[in-house]
Amino acid sequence: MIRLIEERDLQRVSALIQNTLLVSNLADYDLEIIGNLHNAFSPEKIRTLAGKRRIYIYEQEGVLLGTIGLEDDKVCNFFVSPTRQGSGVGGKLLDFVEKQARAEGRRRLTVDSSLTAVSFYRAKGYRRTGQREDRSFGRTLTMEKSLW
Repeated sequence: MIRLIEERDLQRVSALIQNTLLVSNLADYDLEIIGNLHNAFSPEKIRTLAGKRRIYIYEQEGVLLGTIGLEDDKVCNFFVSPTRQGSGVGGKLLDFVEKQARAEGRRRLTVDSSLTAVSFYRAKGYRRTGQREDRSFGRTLTMEKSLW
């Protein structure tokens, strides 16, 4: 089931994101970047982010499988448990926010993709439109998808 994040989810979401960074993203980013990202997704910081954007979680039988955020026309905070990557969880989350965006009349979605996730987004119809370099959080590729 996909639903909006609640206060009771903050610790679990933080742990999922921090674990995913260490397991899945370490091949593409150095430890300093991973550490900075790890700190950026503490329960307190996720609470603050949830005040600015909609953050959804995907859980089955009480087990958290992934999380995704939507702020205006931007996908953010998208992480899937490393043990569930490649199982369709990410696709379901992304399809869900794309449907939400369409219902709101959005014509496109953008995402600042980690290097790790570029092939996933490409397979889902996103195309590269740019690149961002951040000293604290590393390099990301800006990608976009038309929703119409």
